[in-house]
Amino acid sequence: MTAHPDSTEIDISPVVEQDPLDLRISVAAIIHWADSREVRLQVMRKVDFPVDDVAMFVVVNQLAYRGALRPTDLASTLGTGKANVSKIVQRSEDVGLVVRVPSRSDERSVLVALTPAGRAIGERIMDAAEEQYRATVAGWDDQEIETLRRYFSRFAREAMAEMASRSPAIGHDI
Repeated sequence: MTAHPDSTEIDISPVVEQDPLDLRISVAAIIHWADSREVRLQVMRKVDFPVDDVAMFVVVNQLAYRGALRPTDLASTLGTGKANVSKIVQRSEDVGLVVRVPSRSDERSVLVALTPAGRAIGERIMDAAEEQYRATVAGWDDQEIETLRRYFSRFAREAMAEMASRSPAIGHDI
């Protein structure tokens, strides 16, 4: 058994100072909110997602935002392995949300794409996201919203470009 220091010697505070204007804290909070199981379940109920399977919901959500993806890219996007994404895609195919189609640019590859039923759910997901965003900024004036839009867009493009410069496999989405 490992000896533990006296609990009075352990610093239990966050590593980063809790400054509400710290970009790291703001970005982490937004990601945590958007990536939370609670938010996903809420959206799944709102859009009448046909099965109680968060992983399948995330696949439809990502394909709604990005369009058809190679299974490898989908696995990378979801932060899981190819074997796991294959199982999720199979379950999604079984209920008619996605289909595997030949890639137009590489005859050896397949893409995972939304079916018409999956696309309809994807549209409802986008509508729910838009509704949530509008509710969040309801008290903001048009200029504040436009400034946020421009800065978020710029931040996302530059973050993805920076990441792609370190990992060329990521760059296809920018």
